[in-house]
Amino acid sequence: MTVDPPEDRARKIVSSILKATQRDASQTAIAAAMGVSESTVSRLLSDHLDKLALVMAHAGLRVVGQDMRCFPPDYVDALLLMAKQHLSAVQTVRTLEWE
Repeated sequence: MTVDPPEDRARKIVSSILKATQRDASQTAIAAAMGVSESTVSRLLSDHLDKLALVMAHAGLRVVGQDMRCFPPDYVDALLLMAKQHLSAVQTVRTLEWE
């Protein structure tokens, strides 16, 4: 598995954060939760997001939605291998029937 350079990963981080914060009322809700003005949140994003994203990329971090889950690649590879082996034996629905 190849790893993208930090600058590429930082661009993906920036993109993910901007998409999440550009939704309807997101910056307003974030500002309220932080106890700051919406303009403060906007300024943080415009003035500091690129540098923060680069720090995160160099630290080996990424941004994902809170409903997402991360799994080790070797675990997923093992699951895929087992699924492929089992499914390759299935030719028809009747193959799955128990006698």
